[in-house]
Amino acid sequence: MTSRSALARARDPGRAGHAVVFAIVVAYACLQVLLYAGAQRTSGALGPAAELVFNLVVDGLLLLMPSRPRTVGVLVVLGAAIAQAAALAAPGLLTATDALFAGPVPLATPVAVWILAYLRPTPTAFACVGALALLNVQPWAPTWTGLYVGTVYTVLPAVVALYLRARARLLHSLRERVEIAERERHLLNERAIAAERRHLAAEMHDVVTHHVTEIVLHAGALRTSTEDEAVRAAARRIGDLGSRTMVELRDLLGVMRSGERITPAGGTDDRDGRRTAPRSTDDRGGDLAELTATAGASLRVGGDPGTASPVISRAAYRVVQEALTNVRKHAPGARATVDLRYRPEAVSIEILNTAPTAPADPSLVASGSRAGLAGLRRRVALLGGTLRSGPTEQGGYLVTASLPASVPAEDRRERPAPSDPPPPRAPA
Repeated sequence: MTSRSALARARDPGRAGHAVVFAIVVAYACLQVLLYAGAQRTSGALGPAAELVFNLVVDGLLLLMPSRPRTVGVLVVLGAAIAQAAALAAPGLLTATDALFAGPVPLATPVAVWILAYLRPTPTAFACVGALALLNVQPWAPTWTGLYVGTVYTVLPAVVALYLRARARLLHSLRERVEIAERERHLLNERAIAAERRHLAAEMHDVVTHHVTEIVLHAGALRTSTEDEAVRAAARRIGDLGSRTMVELRDLLGVMRSGERITPAGGTDDRDGRRTAPRSTDDRGGDLAELTATAGASLRVGGDPGTASPVISRAAYRVVQEALTNVRKHAPGARATVDLRYRPEAVSIEILNTAPTAPADPSLVASGSRAGLAGLRRRVALLGGTLRSGPTEQGGYLVTASLPASVPAEDRRERPAPSDPPPPRAPA
């Protein structure tokens, strides 16, 4: 039952096909009315309007041909045969003897042939076209006029319809090939990008993470071997920063490897046998209160910070850290406000600073890479969020970010990051 319905849908010409048939049939009906008004009338027992009524009935049948081609085709052939028989037995009964169009056949015969050949080129359709051609040529009384009418009324419409159908099918096939080629090109590009990302992830894992691990291990060794409390505190700080860097590097490697997550719980051997540093899955990036207090900024927190996953919390910490660093570098004397809102579905961040009260130190401004916000924008986009930044009307600068509350590793896909804004007057 399903295959039959699918076949019926495939053969349905659609609204456009029905509209074209309707327009052509109406045009032929108007032509027949004009011929009748021009004194083309029958002289038989059925009255002067017999040919007009006969042709209008055939026209009405043609409206059903797109959905009932075989039935209507057989009826049109039967009508043409009746008209031919009436012309032989009783001239003038169904066809005017002084007709402008030669041959006792329905005037809309070319339309019937075109519909059958274009929309339904089946053996039954070609049989009906052959029968109509035979009735138009009239081989029992061959004349050049009959041969001309048979060619113009049947053969020519069928050839034109078959050509147009073949051309339409060819164009459709070419479009499909172009779409398939475009999809294949897109797929190959995605595969190349994924392969390059895996290659970069492998290089970072082999080189960067190895060196950071060594830094953490050496810092731990220094902390346990020294007696100087200042050195021990510095080693502890280096170890904490190194461990946090390892956490963020491993998250980044998981994203670059299309969802693969590296999850050493308490320190494991990597694929080359090297010992990796322990990783805390609860590391949320740092203490925001301490960060904002150190920068002299005010902090407002709304909602429950526990609703955000550690990955999102670390990203939020990095956004605030980068924004406050830029305030210190580019807007001396400005007051900064950090506003975080934790909701069950998202985390919103807003860092706003006022206009600077002193000019920025050129050496301090030149010390950065000038790519902090751009890198954060890409990082936030990887996690499925957005980051915007720009100057305010009061001369300050505003950084806003929106992050999902939780991002599973397998769902983190690289998303295109928005373009960077023009250089601001007082960046934050």
